[in-house]
Amino acid sequence: MDLSICILTHNQPELLPLCVASCFDEIKREGITGEVIVIDNASADRYPEKLRETYPQVRIIRNEQNLGFSAGNNIGIRASQGRYILILNDDAILQPGSLGLMLRRMESNPKIGAVGPKLLNPDGSVQKGFSNKRAVTALSLVSDILYLNGFFGRWGITRVVLTRMNDDEISGEPAEVAGACLLIKREALDQVGLFDETFYYSSEDSDLCYRLRGAGWKILYLAEAHVTHYGSASFRRFDKFERIRIFYQSQMHFLKKHWSPLHYQCSRILLASVFLVRAPLAFIRRAGLRQENLEEARRSAAIAIRMARWLIMECQ
Repeated sequence: MDLSICILTHNQPELLPLCVASCFDEIKREGITGEVIVIDNASADRYPEKLRETYPQVRIIRNEQNLGFSAGNNIGIRASQGRYILILNDDAILQPGSLGLMLRRMESNPKIGAVGPKLLNPDGSVQKGFSNKRAVTALSLVSDILYLNGFFGRWGITRVVLTRMNDDEISGEPAEVAGACLLIKREALDQVGLFDETFYYSSEDSDLCYRLRGAGWKILYLAEAHVTHYGSASFRRFDKFERIRIFYQSQMHFLKKHWSPLHYQCSRILLASVFLVRAPLAFIRRAGLRQENLEEARRSAAIAIRMARWLIMECQ
């Protein structure tokens, strides 16, 4: 079999049918042998089962609890049979021709282990900073915490030195591409292993790309292939502090896994200090000149202070 598409879903009944439809359309367009596997991560009303009415060939695997991104996708990968595996979010829609472009580039070089497309917002704009990234550095984390990515991203030299962002209009070989749509060669996965299940949400794709590159595989970002990505609706059920904490918990887990103990501990203290700097900046940024923004400004500052405390007291 040429391709297995693994779609992990959790409480996304509106977009999942569109995602699956785009997959079957692309498989038919390319004339390849393929399968679509939907891994249901404990969705409330078992809505993925309704897909069989339109696509009886779709395979559905039901988990009775939400296992997270890594463990959920690993279940689909283990059940798959294709030479290539496409990891696809349930809120991502393949645009016409995107799958063929990724497959042909994968096959053009035996050392390419993973390919990622340009990710677009629903309005057609590019999701900047989400994929096509450089390796993480302490400076890039500081830039992100202080809301400076957009500013530094305007110029090539500051973008390269102070952020993780590459030019999204140019194909290339970044340090990593996003797991929202990630085409992987099975041979490469067999060598480096599946997603690390100690990551619950976020940075698991960074970790996989890191391991692929460490084993000598190339990561390719393909600007010509377009995929519309709506963003994780299920993650929005958490309050703002929890969303930020979960993101940085995964980020710090990645750093602890791949950086030296001294480098990791110094970075943890640095980031806590930066969050303390962010507190007044967050207040000013939110408050502006409008009285009605003051409460939101206070909440943003309080979140920054809570994150600093979490990094020092709880994130070890």
